[in-house]
Amino acid sequence: MNKRIIKGLVFVTAFFLFSFSIIESPTGIDESSMDKKVNPGTNFYLFANGTWLAKNPVPASESKWSNFNIVTERNNEVLKQLLEKAAADTNAPNGSTMQKVGTFYRLFMDTLKRDAEGIKPLVATYQKINDIQNKSELIGQLAELHEIGIRGFFGFYVSQDLKKSTSYICYLSQSGLGLPDRDYYTKTDKRSEDIRNAYKKHIAESAKLFGVIDTNFASDVFTIEQELALHSMTRTERRNQEKQYNKFSFAELNNRYPSLKFDLYFKTNHINNPDSIIVSQPDFFAHLNHLVDSLNLSQLKQYVLWNAFNTSMGYLGSSYERKNFEFYGTILSGAKEQKPLWKRGISAANNIVGELLGQLFVEKVFTADSKQQVNAMVDLIVEAFKVRINHLEWMSAETKKMALVKLNSFNRKFGYPDVWTDYKNLEIKPDSYLENYFRASSFSHKDMLSKLGKPIDRNKWSMLPQTVNAYYSPTLNEIVFPAAIMQAPFFDPNADPAINFGSIGAVIGHELTHGFDDQGSKYGADGNLKSWWTNEDRIQFEKRTQKLTEQYNAYKMLDSLHINGALTLGENIADFGGLTIAFEALKMYTSKNPLPVINGFTAEQRFFIGFAQVWKNNARPETIRQLIMTDPHSPGEFRVIGTLSNMPSFFEAFGVQKGQKMFKNAEERVVIW
Repeated sequence: MNKRIIKGLVFVTAFFLFSFSIIESPTGIDESSMDKKVNPGTNFYLFANGTWLAKNPVPASESKWSNFNIVTERNNEVLKQLLEKAAADTNAPNGSTMQKVGTFYRLFMDTLKRDAEGIKPLVATYQKINDIQNKSELIGQLAELHEIGIRGFFGFYVSQDLKKSTSYICYLSQSGLGLPDRDYYTKTDKRSEDIRNAYKKHIAESAKLFGVIDTNFASDVFTIEQELALHSMTRTERRNQEKQYNKFSFAELNNRYPSLKFDLYFKTNHINNPDSIIVSQPDFFAHLNHLVDSLNLSQLKQYVLWNAFNTSMGYLGSSYERKNFEFYGTILSGAKEQKPLWKRGISAANNIVGELLGQLFVEKVFTADSKQQVNAMVDLIVEAFKVRINHLEWMSAETKKMALVKLNSFNRKFGYPDVWTDYKNLEIKPDSYLENYFRASSFSHKDMLSKLGKPIDRNKWSMLPQTVNAYYSPTLNEIVFPAAIMQAPFFDPNADPAINFGSIGAVIGHELTHGFDDQGSKYGADGNLKSWWTNEDRIQFEKRTQKLTEQYNAYKMLDSLHINGALTLGENIADFGGLTIAFEALKMYTSKNPLPVINGFTAEQRFFIGFAQVWKNNARPETIRQLIMTDPHSPGEFRVIGTLSNMPSFFEAFGVQKGQKMFKNAEERVVIW
């Protein structure tokens, strides 16, 4: 009882700090983005964003354009200044953050040096692959290649044990494809066939740049990738973590897949006889074992060489970088031209020295006030989620009790890590861009391996502070909001509270709801993959989520490209639940702090407009196709339309009536959280 009283006092204090600081200087919605000629009940996405969509085509160097790009551009200006300052400081102490970041950026920007080097930075690796004499050596070499960031055949990593979240364990997973997804190898439509042909041409032309003249090189490589793809799980299947939790003893692993010689692979990684390993896709590894056994060494070496080439091309001179962009940037994504060199340098820095750069970034942009206000919003939205859970008609008291236990156990992180990774053993040298990539990959690989046998590192972040995004971790049961997303239009400390609830509030609710989506709901408050539902409640839940799957299956892009409602289900649940909870929080807020009508819009209307305007975006057809096949998020238009069409509070706010496209009858609406 005393604990409840203390929590209540903390909550009330945060609540009034939040209400005072935000309502002090309210601003309205972005009316310049709206197309008020569109009826809100016909297409609310166009009503909120139509003018912006018409006036903001995708820039030539981009594949899509959205609020995420706009905020990233703003952040890039800050990152550019930081990188240029670090690069100019040639006297920075060796081993310091400034030295490592500055040396890296100078090397990247020195295109004359990269062009003069040609493939020299890759020669040693290239020669090691060519010198492989047998399949055992191939597997040993593969382990070394994985360490330095060169992909191939399968993935290996160390992470929390999904069913024993207090421990780390080794995972093996399907991988090894040069195209974005298995479906690129299996679909029979003309667009997919054209991409496969273009990819084979890209392999052949790229190989020539590296001095390979074998006319069968491209076809041999593609044949292996296609075989891997045909036996890979689909992205929809891979959403089910229970199906991928297959724990083998080390002896069983070696007995099942003798040709993959995992004893040698693990020994090369300095892991001796681990107790157990999680094999995410056993059937994939069974076929890979057959493939390695049946193919000759020359074919296998060609495949490994291609992975070395394909990984390295973006880190070498201009001709290699352009060739890489021609396929992955233009053919696959539709971009018309490369980004300016300095922007590519920022992406490279984020990829290789990202956390070091993040330390400089947060010193420049992050304020404690933003953290305090967003934290207070989380408090209120958690309270709103409790209200929603307690009022659910379809859930039993038993499951509600466990849901509340999980909700009360959420951890939260804002801005940047309390403890940064120790990079003292990472060397950034003035030799070459590619070799620094290899060293950084090796550092990260060794850091990952060092976690085995140690307590879980709860200070670790899976996203850089300069990333415009947020995430939920089911095994840590935590929500994380990097500094980059805690700014307008996602969050503005001086904005109208209704807008903040519709934007960052919906994002907060979204991440919280991931703990209760179709997969997150299978994890307990302790982060373990286990059931905490009654069977009857799980059946009720799945009936409702199936209805949401069918709703999104019916949505089309580019006239004929249907959204995959099963692939996007978790994100659709989170969008719907997050906005529902954020609206509940807005009602709780306005009950104590009434908000005025601004420019003719009520607080409720501004809430929904604020939400819709977060998801405005334009994208090229090539990118739309790629995202539909690979992205677990629905396109922005349907994140808005699909969510709002299930919300009576939206109908009431805008007077949406039966017969209008946005309206659904009560029996058609989805009700989950």
